[in-house]
Amino acid sequence: MNVATRGLLLGGALIAGTWLIFQTATGYWQQAAATEPITSAAMPSDAFAAGAALFQRDCAHCHGVAGDGSGELAGTVPDFFPRSFREESMRFVSTENRAACREDLLRTIRRGIPEAGMPPSLTTHAAEQEQIADFLIELHRIAREKVLDVGEQIQVPERLSPTSNSEEGKQLFLANCSACHGADGKAGAVPEFPDELGRLAKARDLTRGEFFGGASDADLFWRIRCGLPGTVMPAFPSTSLSDEQVWALIDHLRTLED
Repeated sequence: MNVATRGLLLGGALIAGTWLIFQTATGYWQQAAATEPITSAAMPSDAFAAGAALFQRDCAHCHGVAGDGSGELAGTVPDFFPRSFREESMRFVSTENRAACREDLLRTIRRGIPEAGMPPSLTTHAAEQEQIADFLIELHRIAREKVLDVGEQIQVPERLSPTSNSEEGKQLFLANCSACHGADGKAGAVPEFPDELGRLAKARDLTRGEFFGGASDADLFWRIRCGLPGTVMPAFPSTSLSDEQVWALIDHLRTLED
């Protein structure tokens, strides 16, 4: 079979698979739209109606119609919990104070979190993604009864050299990361840790090559600098690790992949 034929077959399979996913998910969207929210907290005003409708269509089957994490599919992916936008911190952030900026939300909406069962946004255009982000920001504001103070986005610096010292990266990993992820990155013998709602989950098996929030250099740089708010994974600011040390850590992470 030549390359062109394999490409056509693969493309056809992807199209068919995507169609099947959306056909199956339609029933869940309809159920979510008809489900009463379990929260008694206020919902955003009519000014956010467009974002609310898109949220119900694309997100409520997991996150719940009120954004409280109580959707029809909540709990169907073992060890992963849909975010409650009313009670929890946003995980994938890039700011100095670890509060999600608008671009953080849009990046997650676009990419999804496939590793945890959240698909990328394939059915919305840019304006609709903005409307969903507006709705999420308002849900967050209502829950906290104030506008969130979002810090400056951390700029990802250029590398001073193409690659970092691999031995340095390994030692930094052992000193700063192995207590949760294990010395080999598999987190095999490490206990579960609670999130901010007290739910237990294991640290990520880093050898799988699947990084929550994205696997680009920038994504990994932000994960190390900002940590994962709402979990036990801490931030490592520049007072803890220099930029070059972060790059060395990232290079070591790449070597862990099976």
